[in-house]
Amino acid sequence: MTGTDAQVFEHTVRHTLDQSHRLLERVLESTRLALQSLEDRSRTPGERHGLLEARQQLSRLCFTMAERYPGALRQTMAQDTLDRHKHTRSLFTVHFDELELMDEHQIHESVERARAREVLAEAVDATLAEFNGLACAAQGLPNVNPESNPLRPEMFLQALQTVVGQMQVTDTVRRDWMGPMAQALGAELRTLYADLTAQLQQAGIKPIGYAMRQADGRYAYTLASGPQGHSPGFANEPAHAVVVPTAPAMQPAAATTADAAAPAHAQQEALLTLERLRHLLLGDLGGAPTGNRVTDFAAHFARTFDGQHDEADTLPPTDFEPTVPAAFEALQEMNQVGRLMERLESPRTPMQPSAAASGGLGQALSQEVVALMVDNIAQDPRLLPPVQQVVRALEPALMQLAVADPRFFSDRDHPARRLLQEITDRSLGFDNVQAPGFESFLLALHDNALPLAQTTIQSRDDFEPVLEQLQQRWSESEAQREQERKRAIESLWRAEQRHLLASRLARQIRHLPEFGLVPAEIGAFLQGPWSQVLAQARLNNDSGQADPGRYREFVDALLWSAQPEETRKNPARLARLVPKLLARLREGLATIGYPATELGPFMDTLMRLHQLAFQGTATPATGQAAQAPMPTSTAATATQPSTPRLDAPADDEPWLAPAEAKESGFMESFGASGQPLEAPDTGAAPGSTPDMAVGTWVDLRVDGHWERTQLTWVGPHGTLFLFTSASGRSQSMTRRLRDRLMAQGALRVVSEQTVVGEALDAVARAAMRNSVDTRY
Repeated sequence: MTGTDAQVFEHTVRHTLDQSHRLLERVLESTRLALQSLEDRSRTPGERHGLLEARQQLSRLCFTMAERYPGALRQTMAQDTLDRHKHTRSLFTVHFDELELMDEHQIHESVERARAREVLAEAVDATLAEFNGLACAAQGLPNVNPESNPLRPEMFLQALQTVVGQMQVTDTVRRDWMGPMAQALGAELRTLYADLTAQLQQAGIKPIGYAMRQADGRYAYTLASGPQGHSPGFANEPAHAVVVPTAPAMQPAAATTADAAAPAHAQQEALLTLERLRHLLLGDLGGAPTGNRVTDFAAHFARTFDGQHDEADTLPPTDFEPTVPAAFEALQEMNQVGRLMERLESPRTPMQPSAAASGGLGQALSQEVVALMVDNIAQDPRLLPPVQQVVRALEPALMQLAVADPRFFSDRDHPARRLLQEITDRSLGFDNVQAPGFESFLLALHDNALPLAQTTIQSRDDFEPVLEQLQQRWSESEAQREQERKRAIESLWRAEQRHLLASRLARQIRHLPEFGLVPAEIGAFLQGPWSQVLAQARLNNDSGQADPGRYREFVDALLWSAQPEETRKNPARLARLVPKLLARLREGLATIGYPATELGPFMDTLMRLHQLAFQGTATPATGQAAQAPMPTSTAATATQPSTPRLDAPADDEPWLAPAEAKESGFMESFGASGQPLEAPDTGAAPGSTPDMAVGTWVDLRVDGHWERTQLTWVGPHGTLFLFTSASGRSQSMTRRLRDRLMAQGALRVVSEQTVVGEALDAVARAAMRNSVDTRY
């Protein structure tokens, strides 16, 4: 990337935003014509009246929507940038655990957004793939990342939905609008991307890779010049691994291969929809509209055509109308129930779900959700094969539980769900079957969890003792490691608190009048090591003294002694002061365990200043010296690369005393050679690395080899991080080092969300896909 490329792309984005009102005007006009056509072909007066109202409302509000659209688009892009830095999920996704809290209106809105997005993706797929390669190249990215394109379709669609939501129209009118609007927006964006691609190519921007159409119709990015068909920026992964999905926001960054299996279920039987899943979580699936429609039609069919109805029997009032289209739709769903029953009764598991067949749609769906969840967990590549087999073996017990206690899905504290979560989360601590502790971990599962597969499950009470037994067994083996982790946390917490107080004290020292009159080495010492001494003394102060240890008094004395112009006037005072200074210096540094080897530059400068005072020699120019950076002690670093450093002001980043560093496994920002760990230029803004949640598993490169470890603690102010491996080894680091290691690829996230949570979210995505394909 050159500065010119970035400027060209920024100009392109600004021009597109400025002209977006004209784009929406064309979209609205196309929508109006589409509504007119639908109105002309409508069959019933009610349908015709609804389309007429939608068209009239659109004509009335089109000017306002076009006027507001550029602002909404700018706001959407700005918010997207913040969300990506904070690792916030897309508005186009739905999480399993959120469904219970959503109402029908929100469900319909989610499906409407996803359906519009699918229409948009199909319309722009080819032209967007080529434009993404150019947009990412212009931004200087190392590979093609469609989410980094600020002009991607989701931005235009989300801004359109924002503007439509501001128009205060009925849900019916909004639904009538969105279908034709999505089609029209797709056509406009297809043309826009083709034009922008031509403009960027004409400006001389070369794409990172070219888009190659796959057998499934989607696009992958690759480079002809890359070795063996790989793009240099693709980290030696095959080209087909970088795929632009049809609906990318519905696929999270950490999506597993098990996700790919979910659509197969959804296509085989479309019983699982988002609305039905919500009713299942609420425990009132019998009240779902689709469930009633099937039941009502079956009863009505039996009464009318089988001659089995009693004259005294009357069908309860319902808005179901046995028209021919409704009849065929209901028969189709009944047929799907039959196919689902056949699947559940197949030899896939030893369980025979006759209870589910007699229990109807609710029990059938409960077991289908279990089947999808287990499929996703058992195919998760992050789990070792023996753990996958254990999860698969537990499926019969979970099937029975789904019938006996459907709250298994909605209750995060349900013992069965916690058992699955404990098994899978703990197993992520082992990256291979030879890892220390894995054999005993697997033995505990075989001894305690696997017997559930041969048990007749009645309720949650069958899982509670198993969970307790496993937790007790694990806690006994981890008791010592937990104590070590607590000591590490205490050390890090103490270091962070001292750092925050030292930063404030360092700023106070910088504002002292005498501070600008001393050389840089003196100022760096006061802002660095000595501010830590001051902070430590105040944190440990139980006496209520204003200046515990008289270490603040030392600051004034040191500043005076470092000014030969002043000390030359009173050499007797300096002679009396020097021994006291040195004694107080040793005493204070001992309280934080600061290594004497790091005092070389400071002590050399101080001794030279004192000699100048005693000899009456002219003072060197302090202005130039004050600007020079404090030199580092390379000799100490070469022999002891793990020694904690503090050669910068305290407000730079936390510093740990040697004992604290040892107890927490603190990693310095220096390699084994003593050289700083420099990260490559990734083009990311400082502080843009997404935050990690406690519990995140990562692979960390330590001493030349990879180690699986988990983020177990983050400082209250987010400056220090503690990682703990399954074997109990601790590694701590500052935020700056964490960001560097991530940029270098020496720290890779394995899992940000729990395996069970991701599996259930995959179920929600399957339900969303089915809902998008279902026309209500």
